[in-house]
Formats: sequence, C-alpha cells, structure tokens
Amino acid sequence: MKTLLTILLFCATAFSANLNLHDTVFVEQIVRDTVYIPIKAKTDTIYIKNTAVAKQQLQEKCCTPTERNPLGEDTTKFLRYDTSYTHHSVYLHFDIVSFLWLMSDSTLTSVGGNLEIAGNRKNSFMMNFRYSKKIPWGTSSHIYNGYIAQYDIGIGYRHYFRPSKYSGFIDIGGNWLIRKHDYDNTWDNTNLINDRPHSRHENAYLYSPYIHSGHIFRGDRNVFSIEYGLAYNFTDKELLNKQYSYITGGLQLDIRINFGVGIF
Repeated sequence: MKTLLTILLFCATAFSANLNLHDTVFVEQIVRDTVYIPIKAKTDTIYIKNTAVAKQQLQEKCCTPTERNPLGEDTTKFLRYDTSYTHHSVYLHFDIVSFLWLMSDSTLTSVGGNLEIAGNRKNSFMMNFRYSKKIPWGTSSHIYNGYIAQYDIGIGYRHYFRPSKYSGFIDIGGNWLIRKHDYDNTWDNTNLINDRPHSRHENAYLYSPYIHSGHIFRGDRNVFSIEYGLAYNFTDKELLNKQYSYITGGLQLDIRINFGVGIF
C-alpha cells in the first residue's frame, strides 16, 4: 500500500513540474519630451524725437476729473472736433445785443432773432424776425415828432464749417422789411427854410439782402453765437438817413450776440 502511495505522489509531482503557471505581460514604454517655444510680445516701441510733443503729452493730464472726463485730460485742443453734443432739428435764437444797444441809445428799440431748422450738423434753413422802433434824436429831435417802426421777416441759408461743438459759419439771405413812417416835420407850412424830409404817414415795403459770418458753441440744449456782417437796405431817404441802426437806409453793419435753445 505504501508502495502505491509513493508511486502516485511521484507521478503528481512530475506532472505539476511540467505545468507553466506564469503569464508574461509586455508594457510599452512612452517617453515624452517638453518643448518650450518662446513667443515675442506684440509691443512696438515708438520713439518721439520732438521734445515739444513729448512735453505736451506729459502735460495733458492737468485738469480736474469730471464725470465725462474721469482722467482729467486737457481736451481744449479737441473742442473743434468734438461732435458729442446733442443735435436738435429746431433751434430758437434770440439777439441780446439789442438790449446792450438800448442802454447806450434810448431812442432805439429792437428785438429779434431767428428760427433755425437744422437738416444736419452742417446745413440749416433760417427764418429771421425782428421788430425795431426809432424816434428822432440829436439835431432832428426839435424838428420831428413821431417815430419809424419796422418789421423784418426773412429767410436764409447757414453753413457750418465743422459738425462739432465749436464751429464757424456763414449766413446768406434776405429780409422783407415792412416799415411804418409815422412822424411830422414841425417846420412844414412855415416860412423857415425846410430842406429835410417832410411829414410822412404811410407804410413802405422794402428788401434787404445780407451776408453774415460768425462762431457758435453748441451744447446738449443751449447754444451761443456771435454773428457779424453786412446788409443793404433798399430804401428812400427819410428821417433816419445816415443814422447807425437796424433801420438805417443803405449799407449797414450788423452785430448780433445770439443765445439759443434746442426745441426738439
């Protein structure tokens, strides 16, 4: 029996010795290299040879910061090209130089202005209006009693040279004048030598072409302008001949200080 067990154990050992109980695993080795590529910064260096320009740039930040200019930059030199104002289609302008004239000459009353219909920032259609009244003064005051009143109604074209807040402009147009003569020459029907215009009580209808130039400052709502130029009143000789006013006959100089407001 022992002999049989010995033989069986020998056979089992021999059989197990022939078995392959191990697996072979192949591992692929991957080697990676890191390559660094330097990228040049996209920055250009600008050299300013003009030292005056460099100083000006250093002095730009010189103003008090505001809501519209938080950096406090000096924007004065850009005013001519600043188009940030609110453009209105209709403006109403009033001439305030008449009030100054009234302070120096109480014999003249004049109130006027114009209505501007702005097609765009550079071209406008103008409608003019004015009322003037003149009474005798100087050497005429002891000869004449009465006054001359005049209504001006006209149209014109205005061209702005820049579509910006500040701009120069030119006006060309004409006014229709309705003039009321209502005065008496006290020397009429006397024996005195009377070579002056005689008493007159009638209306005259005249025409006055003009050409003006000026400068304007336009804001979001209000505008301010200075206007000056020449006009020629086609009229006959009368009481106010050669006197300096809006209702003088012949060539006249117009000076106007206008304050305006944008309506819509």
